[in-house]
Amino acid sequence: MKRMLTTLAVAALALGSTTACEPPPPPASFTVNVAPGVTGGDATPGDGVCETAPGNGVCTLDAAVQEGNALGRADIHVPQSVELETPLVLTETTITGHLAFISVYNYSLRDFEIRAPHLHVATGALLSLEQVDLHVTGATSVAGALAVHRSSFVGWLDVHAGAVVSMVNSIGGAWASTLPPPTTNAWITNRGTVLLRFSYLIRFGGVAGSSMGAAFVHTLDGGTTTVGATLFERYSLTSPDCLGTPASSEGYNNAKGCGFAGPGDIDDGNPSYPLSDDPRGVAGCGTDITIDFYGDPRPGPDFRPDHCSRGLWE
Repeated sequence: MKRMLTTLAVAALALGSTTACEPPPPPASFTVNVAPGVTGGDATPGDGVCETAPGNGVCTLDAAVQEGNALGRADIHVPQSVELETPLVLTETTITGHLAFISVYNYSLRDFEIRAPHLHVATGALLSLEQVDLHVTGATSVAGALAVHRSSFVGWLDVHAGAVVSMVNSIGGAWASTLPPPTTNAWITNRGTVLLRFSYLIRFGGVAGSSMGAAFVHTLDGGTTTVGATLFERYSLTSPDCLGTPASSEGYNNAKGCGFAGPGDIDDGNPSYPLSDDPRGVAGCGTDITIDFYGDPRPGPDFRPDHCSRGLWE
């Protein structure tokens, strides 16, 4: 399956040991084939075979991650949940290789395909999500790179200095976590580099298991946040969406209190927005980003065919 990796995610691949003159070998490919909730480690990590015991052919998500970490690179194909609230469970929560979790979008089947108690993407590692819902009930720390495309990523997110997070055509927020907000009081604590494009981010007040009123992003200690054609949904909250160092705008965002003043930006909390107003080439419309959350063409063929709609879909 051809996967769309943003410029930032591609840059993260440079953390590997190969050079431009020596392309890396193709990644190993594993398909998780167990029922939701079944866990178990790999029998022999690094042998290229995902199975929990020699010869049994049982490939759990944990075993696939262990194999991928040991081999350095792997595409891990994740089955869709066939019943709501029956996700696959990830207990191997440290990513050290260049791993991709890949699923196929189907709205009638899709729930959170993967649930983890916490997650750590180590320095030099890359985790890519393609059409996958990842529900982290604790917190995720990224010291390497995280690329989220046509996916849902939910739970507190701590981006370390030198780390990279890219979210494109995706849904995000903190509501999956049962932990209280961090001291930075934001879903994303960013000391590294964060790029948000054509995404839909959600926050609201409430008790544990919600964003509890926290902002979307707090950029500090030299971090940089760039946002383009993204919708910030805060329901009844009136507090600012952004804290700390001001985020940079590529234009056509809907936010409150982020200081966005790019073309088409709405920064007063108004939830309404124009359709198909982002011109081709702005925030990657029709150039870097040619499909939307559902896989439909971006820009869409109707209305204004040389303009993209902000947010998830055309």
